Amino acid sequence: RVEFEADPGHEPAAGHEPVKLGVVLSGGQAPGGHNVIAGVFDAIRRWHPDSTLVGFLDGPKGIFRGDFVEVTREIIDGFRNTGGFDMLGSGRHKIETDEQMQNSMTVCAGLGLDGLIVIGGDDSNTNAALLAEFFEAQGCKTKVIGVPKTIDGDL
Repeated sequence: RVEFEADPGHEPAAGHEPVKLGVVLSGGQAPGGHNVIAGVFDAIRRWHPDSTLVGFLDGPKGIFRGDFVEVTREIIDGFRNTGGFDMLGSGRHKIETDEQMQNSMTVCAGLGLDGLIVIGGDDSNTNAALLAEFFEAQGCKTKVIGVPKTIDGDL
């Protein structure tokens, strides 16, 4: 078993402003989802201690429905090094329609998200790319990135 710990002694980078990121788990169960979220949480807190991580619930539909929770240290500590996709729940929903794209952008902009991280497989990352293009075309400040995960070896 491999254990990872945050570096509590790391000083925040001087002169950085807090960031606000969103994260969503997408697709089927796979190892590592919790530690991706924990790593993002640790990194943004090192960037600036007032940075915020928002977790969208039950997969991509949580984005366009606006279902989310602030991810706290207490939540992270309960899931760190446990593998899986249970922290926020996941779903195989896609953000496909114009209405879903628009609602997703409205939610992300309303939350003031600097970035949205989609953790998922090949379909989820394709959807993340389409969402990124839509946000860019609409002038939305939220940048969308995909973090690959798979048990199928198909990325």
